[in-house]
Amino acid sequence: MRAQLARVTAPKALGASRKAPTSARARCAAITRAQSGIYGVTVADTKRKFLEAYPYPIPSVWATVVQELLVQGHFQKYNKKSEYNELASLGFVSVYDQLFEGFPSEEEKGKIFNAFLGALDEDAVRTRADAETLGAFATSANGVEGLKENAIFAKLAAKSAEGTLLYTKYIAIGMFRMLELAKATDPAALEALVTAGGLSMSKVSGDLSMYKGLLSKLAAAKELQEEFLEREKRKTAERLAKKAEAEQKAEAEA
Repeated sequence: MRAQLARVTAPKALGASRKAPTSARARCAAITRAQSGIYGVTVADTKRKFLEAYPYPIPSVWATVVQELLVQGHFQKYNKKSEYNELASLGFVSVYDQLFEGFPSEEEKGKIFNAFLGALDEDAVRTRADAETLGAFATSANGVEGLKENAIFAKLAAKSAEGTLLYTKYIAIGMFRMLELAKATDPAALEALVTAGGLSMSKVSGDLSMYKGLLSKLAAAKELQEEFLEREKRKTAERLAKKAEAEQKAEAEA
């Protein structure tokens, strides 16, 4: 998926950088206060719900990403325009499965998935099921023209035109995943699907670039962790060997 992302992402987006506003922290705090007043739910509440549902340590490689996505998910969930979207579900499931590739336990991976969505008051079973249904449709579609026949793109275009669509990176990633499954990952196919959904090509390309960067950073972190664990195993083996050798020497002298 990472290699295909590199081919379809616009070159300009790959090199673009987004300058964070100097008052980002103040704005974040203001949004949090506003959301708390409207919905009665804060970021702290969402994090607490997650920890209550999954009160176990998560390896550091994944823990940081989970917390970042949880905060982003909170702001999306409690946005006034927030509305359940099957395409976003496919995008989230794709992100989650990619990020948690190689996780030590499949069972725990599933529990974290359930706890994450539960903390956002989302239905994990529905999310996974809708992602699989949309993925199956994409697999059987006849290229990008077949994908455009799905009613979800007409709905996106209508909401976008009305100004009622809450666009998120999961929509962009879900769109790309459909193209990937339909074996139509060239830039022209992406642009055609983005147009069908009434979305901004620059936003979609930018989010796909950021997603590609996140996967690359996570892959590098996993590699470093594996090297660290391998070194620790070697050191432990050496210590045990020296201890056994010393014990044997002591027995021989006795």
